Amino acid sequence: MKFNELVENVKAWSIAKGLDKAKPIKQMQKLSEEWGELNQAKAKSNPEQLKDSIGDVLVVLIVLGQQMDLKDINKLVDANLYKEAPEQIGLFGASTDELLLLGTAEIGRIASVLTINGGRNGAKFQKMIIERSIVHLADVLDTVATNENTSTIECFEFAWNEIKGRTGRMVNGVFVKSEDIKE
Repeated sequence: MKFNELVENVKAWSIAKGLDKAKPIKQMQKLSEEWGELNQAKAKSNPEQLKDSIGDVLVVLIVLGQQMDLKDINKLVDANLYKEAPEQIGLFGASTDELLLLGTAEIGRIASVLTINGGRNGAKFQKMIIERSIVHLADVLDTVATNENTSTIECFEFAWNEIKGRTGRMVNGVFVKSEDIKE
């Protein structure tokens, strides 16, 4: 499947689940969770979890972009649109550990901007900062995937195949899969 097809699938899935209208601050909690799982996968040398986590972070970034009404989400998360070769990105040669730390800083930057206005459609400048951080995170994910002998598209497709048939419901502004819901 092509990258843009996967993005469009995730956007449609998000709309069907009502995630696109939820609060971005809640989506940031999900981003922190998935980023933690990516770090855990690296720390434990778990390539399958790493692949799933890279894809999951992309899914979360797409949903966050929808919630903030960002334009051209497809372009924001597709790191390959901005480079002809990996060495053009400026991250080439960085270790996965360094990249994960850089990604943590970008997530912190998004969180800082969101706290200014409670996470809803802020000023143009705030959106611009968030868009730039999403582009940087996509670059980080792409380089981590390369460093770990996989590809962003493979990770994204892996995550999509995991979520496409997932059932669940919104709980406190976050989509919770059925098997994680405690009655």
